[in-house]
Amino acid sequence: MLRPNLVITLAIALLTLMIWNLLGGSSSEPPWPKRIQGFSFSPVRAWHDPSLGHYPSEAEIEADLLLLSDKTYAVRSYSVSGSYREIPGLAEQYGLNVALGAWIDGDQATNSEEIETLISLSRQHHKNVVRVMVGNEALYRGDITLQQAIDNLSLVKQRVWAPVSLAEPWHIWLEYPQLAEHVDYIAAHILPYWEGQSVDAAVDFTVRTFEKLQQTFPDKPIVIAEVCWPSNGRPRREATPSQANQASFLRRFLQVAEEQGYIYYVMEAFDQPWKERQESGV
Repeated sequence: MLRPNLVITLAIALLTLMIWNLLGGSSSEPPWPKRIQGFSFSPVRAWHDPSLGHYPSEAEIEADLLLLSDKTYAVRSYSVSGSYREIPGLAEQYGLNVALGAWIDGDQATNSEEIETLISLSRQHHKNVVRVMVGNEALYRGDITLQQAIDNLSLVKQRVWAPVSLAEPWHIWLEYPQLAEHVDYIAAHILPYWEGQSVDAAVDFTVRTFEKLQQTFPDKPIVIAEVCWPSNGRPRREATPSQANQASFLRRFLQVAEEQGYIYYVMEAFDQPWKERQESGV
């Protein structure tokens, strides 16, 4: 069953190309693609909070995947705990590929559970789990050491068929170039708003950063695991969040991504109210 406030949800989340187009403002902006290649996917409502163990139901996850099924080719998940483990199977029903993620933090017991579930789900849903990510910014947060990250990657690579990596901000890959020896692809977050770039400079910044990664790791595919511009929040130096700027950045980025053949995941399919206290109100 679809969310009862479907129209409001679509407007807030900027899910549909129709809504995005209305917000885009200027007719001089590039046209929207027919589909977005991939979305970051956390199917939570305002009353959910995964940090407290409050997860969406299977029916709610399925409803959200149905909403996305004609707007994208793939979703990226961040955890396999709770009901999130249902994402690969439900996504397969709607013809969506999955970049399956395990949440890695400082709790080694929980990490082991996430990794084992990640391996199991990747093998079970090998038809639509096209890549896996063993952690999201765990090195950046300092939750694990470089050696722990390498050990996690080695364990997963031995037991799954899908390409394996871990997702980190682009500069972490440059700080730890030896990581590339242990992954099948580079999963980098390129987030120009968080770098304080103006919306007019943001796409050029994204392209330059992508090219820097290509030059540093010429033998590895580069996946832009997160790319976005917030619709609301606090300015960061030259970066101003707004719905109009979000639409402008995405339209410009998506045109370049299509021309260059980037693999990318737009963050994110649905707004995450529970994150506001963690991410400076963004």
